[in-house]
Amino acid sequence: MIKQFSLAFLTALLTFSAISQERKDLTLSVAGGKLASPYYANNRSGRFFSFDFDYSLSVRHTLSMNYTDGEHRYFDNVHSAGTGGSINADGTNAEAAYHIFSVLYKYTFLNSTHISATVGTGVGIMTHVQRYPFSTTNSAYYQQSSWTDLVFPVRLQATYQLSRTLKAGVIGGFFIQPDFPVLAYHVGPSLSYVLK
Repeated sequence: MIKQFSLAFLTALLTFSAISQERKDLTLSVAGGKLASPYYANNRSGRFFSFDFDYSLSVRHTLSMNYTDGEHRYFDNVHSAGTGGSINADGTNAEAAYHIFSVLYKYTFLNSTHISATVGTGVGIMTHVQRYPFSTTNSAYYQQSSWTDLVFPVRLQATYQLSRTLKAGVIGGFFIQPDFPVLAYHVGPSLSYVLK
């Protein structure tokens, strides 16, 4: 069902892009900031960075390709049971990392001379990596596990036009994964360059 929805979503985006071609700007954006997860115990926010390639279909409609990479620390109380508790001073003993490639549709709901704001959603592929302590009767060591699955990003972005081709702003958003309501959320500043 999820794969069928993803295929239908991508088909709709491609059909929409073929119909409306008022504007053909390409915007390259970089962003960075804090990433955290409400799912993990004793979560401590970490960093994220992202790259966006936005293709303007019209003044209000944009098709975007995005890569997001981030990590945070947490206390692993599932895999590391019986390892003797936390290791770090902040009460964490494990790390989670996210590597996400996604395609989004963005709608510009505020578009003034210098300020714009967009909201977007889409579908992507996420590889999630966990590194946690593990012990046996003879030794204790760190172990790593990973899985890959569909993820549905939701993004909100506000930008200020610095010049004809340069924008500064802030982005925020979260990632919905089929097994978790919200697996991770992020916020931070962004810088964009418009190729006209």
